[in-house]
Amino acid sequence: MATKAVVVLDGGTGTSLADRGFKDIDAVVDLHSSFYESGSDVVVAATYQASVEGYVRRFGITETEAEDLVAEGVKLANQARAQAEQKLGRKCWVAASVGPYGAILGDRSEYHGKYADKMSSQELVTWHTQRIAAILKGGPDLLAIETIPVVKEAEAILESLKNFQGVRAWFSFQCKDGAHTGHGELFSDAVRTVLQSDDVIAVGMNCTHPDDVTPLLQSISSLDIRVPLLVKPNRAGLYVNPTCDTTLKEMTSQWMEHGARMIGGCCHYGPKDIAELRHFLETKSDVELPGLKRILSR
Repeated sequence: MATKAVVVLDGGTGTSLADRGFKDIDAVVDLHSSFYESGSDVVVAATYQASVEGYVRRFGITETEAEDLVAEGVKLANQARAQAEQKLGRKCWVAASVGPYGAILGDRSEYHGKYADKMSSQELVTWHTQRIAAILKGGPDLLAIETIPVVKEAEAILESLKNFQGVRAWFSFQCKDGAHTGHGELFSDAVRTVLQSDDVIAVGMNCTHPDDVTPLLQSISSLDIRVPLLVKPNRAGLYVNPTCDTTLKEMTSQWMEHGARMIGGCCHYGPKDIAELRHFLETKSDVELPGLKRILSR
């Protein structure tokens, strides 16, 4: 029986913080620690909506101060990682979230990507380059390029990454159904686009309804994909999809049959869900849980 190497990801950072009654930055560290202790190999730092431009405008601070504030989100995850490794005795990783431009607009446009129709590719490249530079100051192990709804923005981020030698990233797209990105391109075309870069260590979807995950994986089955497939669906289909009570544990075997090897949750999947997922995977005789070591050593 062939063994599947699976990486356990975390759940939804923002919704989990809200569920806990977020009060201060200690709550961020506590949440990251909870995900690690529940079984996550990787946590995603709370930088999804962080940007230099946004912080300057909102808080009236300098660009340098804004860059430091963006980096702080990564440092909080690193703090939690250090505590978890000491407590758990196993290696853990930090992926810094790089959300789409639409995430800072606060108008839910990351679910359709129409903002990209009004922006030039160079505008997107410039914006993401400044932001990624600030995020990298926090010292993540890799970048989680996530909830990207439109191929044009994915292309711009790939161009931005050329400015940062040796930085590795996963790409996950926001998808509106079982075949298309939020903007409407074929998911298979989006995957082809990001696989042009050797710095992409995994590809998949997040912030997507669980019922759409298997069809999305099936839609790319004919592609020559040599990196792990990543899955982080929503439990509640925020804004664009109906609520779903599917647990990660219930769907994981099916997703693995279709190639998923990095599995976690997005909005409204919390530490308890990750604990159930980890326990389920540990009971599978054909699964091993090596963390990210193999992927990052390639």
